[in-house]
Amino acid sequence: MGENLLAASPSTRRPLMRYRENTIRSFNTAAATGASFVEFDVQVTADGIPVIWHDDSVLIFSRESGLPQLRGICDLTLEEFKQLSPAHRSNSSTTAQESCEERDSCSDRVNSHAGASTSAAELPCTGLGRVFNSEQGKRMGHAMRWAVSEDDELPTLAEVFQGVDPSVGFDIEVKMATPPDMAVTPSHEVDRMVNAILDQVQAVATHSSRPIVFSSFDPDVCRHASALRQRQARFPVLLLSAGGTCWHADARRMSIAAAIAFSLEAGLQGLVLDSGAVQQQQPAIAAARSKGLKVLTYGLQNNDPEWVRYQYTLGIQGAIVDDVAGIISAFGRASSLKAPALEDE
Repeated sequence: MGENLLAASPSTRRPLMRYRENTIRSFNTAAATGASFVEFDVQVTADGIPVIWHDDSVLIFSRESGLPQLRGICDLTLEEFKQLSPAHRSNSSTTAQESCEERDSCSDRVNSHAGASTSAAELPCTGLGRVFNSEQGKRMGHAMRWAVSEDDELPTLAEVFQGVDPSVGFDIEVKMATPPDMAVTPSHEVDRMVNAILDQVQAVATHSSRPIVFSSFDPDVCRHASALRQRQARFPVLLLSAGGTCWHADARRMSIAAAIAFSLEAGLQGLVLDSGAVQQQQPAIAAARSKGLKVLTYGLQNNDPEWVRYQYTLGIQGAIVDDVAGIISAFGRASSLKAPALEDE
């Protein structure tokens, strides 16, 4: 893992973007702009396929009713997930796709879906939606159709490995869907997610020199008997922590100090900390670094170039940002952010 990196994460602040987040086009655009890593969340579909998607659920506008409804990614088959992309539907030449686009009415299965395998001909004609953030990062109260100027397929993890510039590193976040009032994630859910993701990564990583980092907000993902750290030793595993900025029943998630203690006890390589929490707890960077942990940060605050530069003087080794172009414009390539204190490491 490199000592200093600039990673790209999805931006959800603007109702209209050029590319949809979490697509191969968006990742390659970030790479061309100067990001050394791209950060993305991996979900696992009902039929066990790792796919790239940020949220635990997807907001679907039914063509029949016009109303937005939520579907869990874990409840969708890969075929259903793929059908959500207008690009996939327009690129497909199958009879089922043409039928979905041309029929006057189609069955709305959003409420009736029970996790069973579904043929393409049965899929609803839908549109993607999103509840966007304001410029201040607050969630707006109503769902909007998610329009972009240049659409792209919603990719699987395997497709991202194949399609993204091989010189760009991956920060692969294992995204768990368990609620915040559940202190310990059931082991079967950890296994469902982690086994599918690691099997895919290990299948392609043997033929690639791409830098890879794993991360998760869930301590049980990072330490579980069949989870990341026990299943592989090649790639660093980092604990994501909101540093107490949002409540969780798991005490390991409620402070940066607790995150440091857990990472040391579990033998992890480092932390990815909420940038807003770091602003309030700046000595935590030195505390983690003194224990040999690597420290990265994420959050809307990282779109402020001066705050990013200041964090590097504190000792962080990576900043996950939405506005890669803005940060690069302010500082040049990510290597120019290197703090003097890190040069000898």
